[in-house]
Amino acid sequence: QKSANVVEYKNQQNIDSEWSVRFPEGWGAPAELKINDLVAWSDMPLSDEGKAFSGTVTYTTEFTLKGKTSNQKYLLDLGRVESIAKVKINGKEVCTLWTFPYQADVTQYLKDGLNKVEIQVTNTWFNRLVYDGNQPEDKRKTWTINAPHPSSPLRESGLMGPVTIHKFGLSKVASIN
Repeated sequence: QKSANVVEYKNQQNIDSEWSVRFPEGWGAPAELKINDLVAWSDMPLSDEGKAFSGTVTYTTEFTLKGKTSNQKYLLDLGRVESIAKVKINGKEVCTLWTFPYQADVTQYLKDGLNKVEIQVTNTWFNRLVYDGNQPEDKRKTWTINAPHPSSPLRESGLMGPVTIHKFGLSKVASIN
């Protein structure tokens, strides 16, 4: 007889508090933006240049976890991310996630009560190259030999969520041979 461990989700907590979104200077986006809904950068209230941002944006928020016990495990699920996410919880680096599912065991980083989450999301240069392709040469910030066509639609980028914390446990499942 063989057995396997199966992940069993017990419940989830949405992290739907206000997010602070910080962009680096000089790329057409504000230094900081406060949002309640996670959407692609191209859907945020930004200038055309900001909507075409390429690089790393930092998201931060806080949430309260009640009743954390030492024998309980917690999984952070970022939902939809385009393209790479580096996660910190309470100032400690957790991991870098670069493909679906954007999930990590965060048990050792969480505490009972208030927790701070920081997620750095990095996309590709595609959107900036499209934007610069529509600018006069002396106004461009990027150059490449093989750029996307200037009429290409922008690719969705950023943390689009939903971001959730799941309590989970492992259960043994037996099978008969």
